[in-house]
Parts: sequence; C-alpha cells; structure tokens
Amino acid sequence: MDDTFRMGAPRQSTPAMDLEVLESLFSMGGEELRAELCAQLITDFKRIAAELDSEEGSKIARAAHELKGLAATVGAARLADMARSVDHVAEGMAAPALIVVTRPLRSEIDTVLYHLRQAATGGSDARAPGKTPEA
Repeated sequence: MDDTFRMGAPRQSTPAMDLEVLESLFSMGGEELRAELCAQLITDFKRIAAELDSEEGSKIARAAHELKGLAATVGAARLADMARSVDHVAEGMAAPALIVVTRPLRSEIDTVLYHLRQAATGGSDARAPGKTPEA
C-alpha cells in the first residue's frame, strides 16, 4: 500500500455519470424500456448499497465487485473506480475500517440514484453536468 501524500494541481474530477452511456442503453427500446430499466437499476443499486452495511470484508468485497460492473455499465465511472478500490482491500479489513471505506461508495450511489430517477422521468436536469442530489 502506497501511503505517500502527493500535492499538486487538482485533477479534473470525473463526472458522477456519463449520461451518454446511459442514454445509449435507453436507445435500445422505447419509453417503456426506459422506465423498466431505470426501475431495475435503481433496485439493483439500492440492494448493493444495503449489502455494503455488512461487517464482513468478504461480503463487502463481493458487493463492491458487483457494484464495479453495474456502475461501469451505466456510465458511472467514478463509482466504478471507487468500487474497484474497495473490492481490492475490503476482505482484509476490520469492521470499523469497512465503515470508513464504504461511506463514500454510499454517497456516490445516492448521486447515481438521483441521475437514474431523473432519467426515468425524463427530468429536464437529467443531463445537467455535475448535478447532485438535493440535500
């Protein structure tokens, strides 16, 4: 593990969602498919978020692995990268540390859920770059 602290100019942050990827999934069907797919994706993301509450590193690692693939599929590259990191380290971690490393995943899942809900309803701000859930 590299625990070197690096300082420098901040890198440009990856957007929470590449909505063009999501729209390409929707383009395979009509509005009915869009609504059904969004509903299924929302269900899947919520289920995985609940699995992140486990105190067992192996369960967290499995959830993170599934999250990595699901996030990449819908264009949530930042979430996929975060899940990949947790997938690699979770199995050997104690419960208190797992809480710390999964907290950002849950927050990012909330952001992705926001975008999915907007996309499901055809919300006008679904394509707004950097749009985040309201507090």
